[in-house]
Parts: sequence; structure tokens; C-alpha cells
Amino acid sequence: IPQQGRFLSSKLTNGADVNGSAVNGSANSAAAGFLSAPHRNDAIIANAITFIPAESLNVAVDLEILRPGDTLDIPYELTITDTFADLWHSAFLSQDRLQTSTPFCRKLGFQGRLLPFGLLAFLTSSMTHADAAKIQVGYGPIHYYWPGFTGDTFTKRFQVQSVRNTSDGLHSIIQFQCSLYNQRGKLCMRADKRMMFGTRLVESMTTPVVEEEEELLRNHILSKSGILHKESHSLCRLRPGQLIRHDHARSLTHGQSQQLASLARLTHPRHFHTNGAKEEQLLVPGGLVVGLCQSASARELHEILHEEVLAVQFCNEVYPDTTVVGALSYISNIQSTNDGDLELVTVRTIGIDVSNNRALPKALPQALLEGEQLWLPKELEIFCSAACPSLCGRILLQMDRKILRQSTSKPKDVFLL
Repeated sequence: IPQQGRFLSSKLTNGADVNGSAVNGSANSAAAGFLSAPHRNDAIIANAITFIPAESLNVAVDLEILRPGDTLDIPYELTITDTFADLWHSAFLSQDRLQTSTPFCRKLGFQGRLLPFGLLAFLTSSMTHADAAKIQVGYGPIHYYWPGFTGDTFTKRFQVQSVRNTSDGLHSIIQFQCSLYNQRGKLCMRADKRMMFGTRLVESMTTPVVEEEEELLRNHILSKSGILHKESHSLCRLRPGQLIRHDHARSLTHGQSQQLASLARLTHPRHFHTNGAKEEQLLVPGGLVVGLCQSASARELHEILHEEVLAVQFCNEVYPDTTVVGALSYISNIQSTNDGDLELVTVRTIGIDVSNNRALPKALPQALLEGEQLWLPKELEIFCSAACPSLCGRILLQMDRKILRQSTSKPKDVFLL
């Protein structure tokens, strides 16, 4: 016990029996004298207090030793509940029946509704120990190989693809290949993710060879075209060269952003810490920004049966509560299946900030919509300042996708979606 406690104990015990009853008043008077002397009490407490230093345990990966080909097997496991899926659906609109209709999914041979592409992509790329990262730069290809369902338990594996330094020499960009496996060891999704770190590292652009996986989920859906041809739920006819203005816009509240990040076990301080920073400086995670753009474009591209992301480039920051995300989509190519019932659409979606009642542009420069490579943020701002000043600082994301949907054989009268 502390020194002052032992002092009191010896004084009190000196004149008391085992039950604490006083035998004489000397002990009580001594204790009263001790307690009534603040200067003596303060001196004893000052001498008795001992501080134990706190230490932080470093559970993050040492960036200095990461080289291409290094594999990180993440020890955590996560079972997806109905609540997680419901929270996702409450934030990101979709009418695609593979996500909303159990009878439709069973008709196609699935056990139940599939987890949304955006949810799995966010889960696949979320990192718990990447606090050293400054920002997420973008995504490479994202493939949905095997269906995920509520009740599945997932594990993750990250492999370093490349390490390079920025042109200013102050930062480094590491590309990870993120893989998501279910409880049976089946590879469900794979996503390439680029992150910027605030330190200079030894560069290595040697990309490890990765076996190409079979597109089992997409092939299964293609095999069901005989069932799908009976009634097409695609509502809008698409054509190459078409620029679609999506009038539906989405945003996330502060609570939604943090809840979804916590559910995916994403713990980066830029999404949570308000200490020393204004609340509006907290950022919406990159995976959720992708979800917002998918949601904003969902009505006009309905009905999506399968999706593959080719590349994503983040351009400007998205804030919870304040940033409202709108979108435009450019159809660059359409390939129909042999029977004409399904079509594979290559589309570039541009996410644009429409906060403060700012409208989507009625046209975009062709240079923003065509080309194999997405624009880098600095180059994009220079181009916009010269060609379309109203878009400066407003383009949030560029995303190239391939979507598999039902063909629309003839125009339909659409009353509501």
C-alpha cells in the first residue's frame, strides 16, 4: 500500500483490536492530528506518487522493409451480418435484383442475395494498420470472382505490387493487391489499391507475377442468359459515345461514414479523429466514395448483373455531411452476347461535387472522357482551369468500369425507378 496508507494503518492498529474497535483514544487522536496537518499530508503524498510511463505498441508494418512480392496475411476474420448489408443498402441506392431479390437470385442458382460489389470492394481494400498512409490515391482492377453472401466469414491477404516515390521526392506510393477469401478458402474478390505515405522509400517497380483467375461469377451469370432473356429489366437503351447525366446525387453523414468504416475495420485517423482538426476535415473513405458514384449512376445503368472496375483515380477530397456527389457516365463501348440478351458495357463515370446547389455540367470536354489512362489530379486541375473552369476542384473521382446488363430490345415507357 502507499506510504501514507501504511503510516495511517500503523497508527490506527496501535490502539485497536482485530475488529477495529478502539482500545484507547491515542490512535484516534494521532490519526486526527495526521489528517489535520495538510502540509504533512501533501509531503507524504508527493513522496509516495510514482508514475509509470505509457508506451505505444507498434502493430503496423515496417514500410522500410516492404518489397514487391511481400505478402501480408491478415490474422483477423469477419462474418458479414444482415445488419452490415442493411446499413450498406441504406446508404447506397441499388435496384439490381441480385442485391435485392432472393427469388431472383435463386432462379439463377444462388443460395440468396449477393453482397453488393461496392461493399465487398470496400471490405477487401480496408486496412486496419495503415495509419501511416496520408491518402488513398486510387484503385487498379477490381474483380468479383465468387459470390459473397451474408453469413460468410472473410479473411484478407495483401501483397505488395510496387513501391515508387513521387516527383517531389517527399512521398512514396505503394500499390497493394488485396485479396478477400471466404470461410471455404474461395477467392471472392481481388482489388489493386494505391496509397500515398509521407516518407521516401527505396523504389522498386518489379511487379510480381500473379496467376489470372477465372471469372467464375461472371461466367455463371452468362450461362443463365436463357433465363434472363424472357424479360429484360434494363430500362434505358445505351449507345457508344453517349454521355449520361445522372440526376440522382448522394452524400454520407458523419455517422454513416464512421459506422461503415468501423464495420469494415478501417481505423485510419483521417476518418475518426476530431482532436486538433475541424470536424469538416474528416474524410469519407475512398471505398465509400466509389460506392457513392456507383449509387448516383445506378438508376440509368439499371439493371447491372455483374461489374468489374478497370481503374479508379481519386481527384479531390470528399467530406461527410457537406459533400454531395453527382455523376456523369460516358459509354465508350458496347458488346452484345451471341444471343443478344446481354451486353457488356464499358463506361467511364465521373463523380462531381454538386454541393451548395451547384448543378452538373450539361457537357464535358471529350478529352476527359476518352483515352486509356485516367487523368492525374494535378494534370486534371490544369486542364479544367483552361477548358472548363467551373469544374476546378469539383471532380472527385474518375472510374472506368465494365458492366454486364440485360439488353434493351426496344424502348420502354418507364414511370418510376
